[in-house]
Amino acid sequence: MKRLLKSIVVCCVALTSLLATASAQTLQSGKPVKSGEKEGLAPLWFGMTYSNMPRGYAYISSQEYPDIFVWISSGFPEVRNTLWRCPFEGVGEGGNLIYGTPVEVMMPWEAKAKGKPSTFVVWQNGKKGDVYGLWMSAKKAIIAKMHPSGDYFESMDEFEVHGTSAVTGLEVWSTDGQIVDYVVLSGDKAKYRPADTEEKNPVSNAVSYYDGAHIYRGELPYAGVYRSAFDLRSKRVVEDYTLVTPDNRTILSGSKVVRVENKKQGLDGYIVTSSLGAMKYVPARKSENYDHVRNADGKVMTHLSHGAKAISFPSADGVRCDMIIGGEGALYHYRFLGMDKQSGMPKYDEPKVVLQRNGDIFSGSLTVPNVVDWDGDGVLDIVSGNSEGRLLFFKNNGTNREPAFALSQYICAAGEPICIRPGYNIVQGPLEAAWGYLCPMVVDWNKDGLLDVIVSGSKAKYELMLNEGTTTEPKLSAPKPIYCDNLELWGTWRVRPAITEIDGRMAMVIMDEDNALHLYYRVDDYNVADAGKLTLRNGNFITGHNQNNERYGQKGRGKLAFVDWDDDGRLDLLVGSVKRSSYPSPERGLPFVRFKRKNIGMQVMLLRNVGSNKKMRFEEPVQLQFRGEDFYLGAHSNAPTPCMLGDTSGGVNLLVGCESGKFFFFEHKDITTVSMDEEKSK
Repeated sequence: MKRLLKSIVVCCVALTSLLATASAQTLQSGKPVKSGEKEGLAPLWFGMTYSNMPRGYAYISSQEYPDIFVWISSGFPEVRNTLWRCPFEGVGEGGNLIYGTPVEVMMPWEAKAKGKPSTFVVWQNGKKGDVYGLWMSAKKAIIAKMHPSGDYFESMDEFEVHGTSAVTGLEVWSTDGQIVDYVVLSGDKAKYRPADTEEKNPVSNAVSYYDGAHIYRGELPYAGVYRSAFDLRSKRVVEDYTLVTPDNRTILSGSKVVRVENKKQGLDGYIVTSSLGAMKYVPARKSENYDHVRNADGKVMTHLSHGAKAISFPSADGVRCDMIIGGEGALYHYRFLGMDKQSGMPKYDEPKVVLQRNGDIFSGSLTVPNVVDWDGDGVLDIVSGNSEGRLLFFKNNGTNREPAFALSQYICAAGEPICIRPGYNIVQGPLEAAWGYLCPMVVDWNKDGLLDVIVSGSKAKYELMLNEGTTTEPKLSAPKPIYCDNLELWGTWRVRPAITEIDGRMAMVIMDEDNALHLYYRVDDYNVADAGKLTLRNGNFITGHNQNNERYGQKGRGKLAFVDWDDDGRLDLLVGSVKRSSYPSPERGLPFVRFKRKNIGMQVMLLRNVGSNKKMRFEEPVQLQFRGEDFYLGAHSNAPTPCMLGDTSGGVNLLVGCESGKFFFFEHKDITTVSMDEEKSK
């Protein structure tokens, strides 16, 4: 199948020999960086996408753990709106589930068909029974059976459904193989965005989602759990929807509902997840007693990333209570531990990431990398931020020329894993509170020989985490704001600052309140001095937005980095952006000018410094290409960082983080440029 072949080309470059070293295969120019773990272990992923939605399970490859079905809802056309079956292969040394190469499974209609149902689920009647799928909307449902080949579903029947509004979070199971119970989340019809922000062409940032007291002006959507039943023999609904929860306000921004059961331990009900990561347990019988899922210590448990989508399946003892949860991030396995005696709620072990062999290293969606020697062992590692708001460390167990990057580790600040998120107030509304969009710059800010971290992200302000450890054992302090004239340094959101030393002083460039590149100099650890906006050769300021009245949140998003790209002793600027950004001006800029002409490529621009390091002046930006051709990495920001990995005989190389959570490596000799007036590279 075309889609399968395309996806495999993108995300599954197999090992040429199990005897070859991992380090010799991790870097290929124009390819994502491969895992350097034993057997190439890496989080299970599905190519150029930034989300994955588990939709069901079936025991096909093994009776120990099931194969899982995952739907891809976003990303490149080759993978968008596709369903995949992941065959179970084993359990790793650390207890992580390991799955094989995903196999595409065709759904009972064309993927792009109009009027298709809004949600679906896959289930199996017993460990060796038939595998079914149920696709639903608020008014219609399609039930289908998987062909014995495991390659596609055949439609059995369609029927009407009644009694709910918008349907999400579908779950299905059967106790006798014939009568199928199903539950859905149904919302309260809240209008999330204020009406005056939904105009066709709103004036950018002229209207806020919040009022003068910083209270959200829209309605926050809640959902309740409804139950019904369907007879496979008669192909008829045999039980109308009934409300299981006391009302339809069980959970804020409901995302998925799953059936869980272990009656010996008192588990019999549903777990409901939200897009913000909350998880609540609802007893099967209508009850006022619903509450948050707990961890091993009895504390409230939340999922790691935005858009939590869950499935439950029988664990090794045959009882249906373990979960796999995905969303915007990796898939995670949650192992059931029993019921918490104090709260009466189910307890789950800390989640373990689901793995595959021969994979690419994965840093979480919208990743922003730095290449530095984080642990002081003389070789370059990767330190990256992601949309979850986390800071990750990929240790290099190889060399700079032939790196072997291990699975990621959380970096801590003040002894706690870093997770910086905006809270209630965020540019695009409070339901984005689980998106931190962490944009780190790792640099020795106070010149004490230790690497510190300065971050921005969804909060749009700049914070410093000082390294209070050693070169080999870094220990970051809690993040504290950086100030200019005793006001928190603030700008547009989701920007990584460019930081370097100029004439003995640390200099930092951000995107300011005008969305312009703005220079500051360090005064002390937490204070900077304003040195003015950066300019082109002609004296014009450099901004990053277009004039099309983009909706909220489209300003900012720049990923900045200093580099002497052409080795002339002058510091140039790399700028990563979204495809609708426009540098250096709203009327004329990259990549937007080329984007309008359907020239869609890597969203990384080079601004050459034609002044001096102390008095920088820049040429108009040029857009980076790969071997003379556009190279598309996704609509969200591309995050470039210069690096000395691989063969550096031709100059500094480039690592680019993208929305899929992958790092693409480019050798200097393969990178060409194109101006906004050109169609060919130079």
